[in-house]
Amino acid sequence: MFTYRLLRPLASPQFVRLSASNGYQTRRHFTALSRLKAPLIVERTAGLRYAHNKGGETGGSALSFMFLRWTKNVWSNMFGKYLLITNVLGSGILMVVGDVIAQEYEYRRGLRKQDRFDTDRMYRMFVAGALQGPLHHYVYNWMDRIMPARTFQNIIKKIMIDQLFMSPACILIFFYSVCLLERQTLEATNKELISKFPYVYMLDWMTWPAAQYVNFRYLDTKYRVTFVNICTAVYNVLMSYMKHDFGMHLPLEGELMDTSQGSGEMAIDKSDSKSAETSAR
Repeated sequence: MFTYRLLRPLASPQFVRLSASNGYQTRRHFTALSRLKAPLIVERTAGLRYAHNKGGETGGSALSFMFLRWTKNVWSNMFGKYLLITNVLGSGILMVVGDVIAQEYEYRRGLRKQDRFDTDRMYRMFVAGALQGPLHHYVYNWMDRIMPARTFQNIIKKIMIDQLFMSPACILIFFYSVCLLERQTLEATNKELISKFPYVYMLDWMTWPAAQYVNFRYLDTKYRVTFVNICTAVYNVLMSYMKHDFGMHLPLEGELMDTSQGSGEMAIDKSDSKSAETSAR
């Protein structure tokens, strides 16, 4: 019986009972358990490591895990701590993307006589887009703060604010910043804006209400500017095309030119008539 009690810990983690004169003494036999199961654990671990290293899966899994973790950290910082920087840089970069597409189209249609890509023009478009980033950032945060519920009434209010205030402001920022970087005079900029604003604003009403409904209905606040910038990359293809006058004839431009020419001719006629009167006198 004494031998049976000593051998029991080798089979299962039980208590060992040792006889004594004054009673029983108990203790756990951890040494026997570790000697029994440690070789099996080491053998299984080594086998798994050998199998993974043999197939090259351990290194690939570790790299994939590190890449996913790094991507998650970058994403959380972009749309969390550095959201304003993300919105500003995203607005400028995606404005350039739309301009590059427009330049490629112009080059293939033979509308451009210079190089394939105009880097100065790309820089101007980046500045014009980046200047709109803070406006989008703060206004969208403000609208979601005062109208947090995604009801149909709030969505319509946000769309109307965007179309009646944000859209004209963005168009003004676009034209004045690009014309300023092109070193145009204020008078020339005003004439260009007056001639092209109705068409750009009409295009804006045809494009943005549906896109902004999706934006205000389904997306979180931190993704609103990024969604607008992605849509703007497509929208800016036509904006850049209209701004740089490649193959697009707008009726209001002709009217303005005719009126300016007519006023100039009238001024010339008046001066001629005055000179004729003075000579006659």
